[in-house]
Amino acid sequence: MGFGIKIIYLIFLLSFLTFNAFAEEPTPFGLILGKSTKKEALAIMKKEGARLMNSGYRVIKGDIVNPFVEGFELKNVPIENIQRATFWFFNGILFQIVYTFPLSMDKDEFYVMFENLKSKYGKPKKYVKPYLADGIALWRFKDVEVKLLAPWVSSNMYVIYTHIPLFKKAEQSDYEVMKKETSIPKKGL
Repeated sequence: MGFGIKIIYLIFLLSFLTFNAFAEEPTPFGLILGKSTKKEALAIMKKEGARLMNSGYRVIKGDIVNPFVEGFELKNVPIENIQRATFWFFNGILFQIVYTFPLSMDKDEFYVMFENLKSKYGKPKKYVKPYLADGIALWRFKDVEVKLLAPWVSSNMYVIYTHIPLFKKAEQSDYEVMKKETSIPKKGL
């Protein structure tokens, strides 16, 4: 390999590594997953015109809920064609946002959303066309993952923003709550 080609290769490699190492994590509506509090998120969304429809603790199984994981379902979120948005908090810190959109049988909405997300976040790390399979596009940043999901048999499509470290802590919390609740003997048995 000639010296000039080595230099070009090195410049390309450094620019690629620099972009991936310093790519900004997504901040929908200015919210920072893994940092924004429940109070901040609700205030920002109210200012955007969204309305709180439902709230509650995450159901683990049956009537067992995790009091450390709380969700809020919002309507009137200012995103075209959105049906609802669900914001999840672990110990009061935002760790996941789930946007729900309508999805037709031909999955055209998936392709439109994919192009919108691709123009914002670049080429995804994973892409599966929604043809006889779940449509998936996945972007990864330092601690945040953005997933476009169009289940093959569904009338809904999802854009999911997840702070991976906090999501894992919430899952561990679910496990611990479930273990504690199922180890308590039930009265009358």
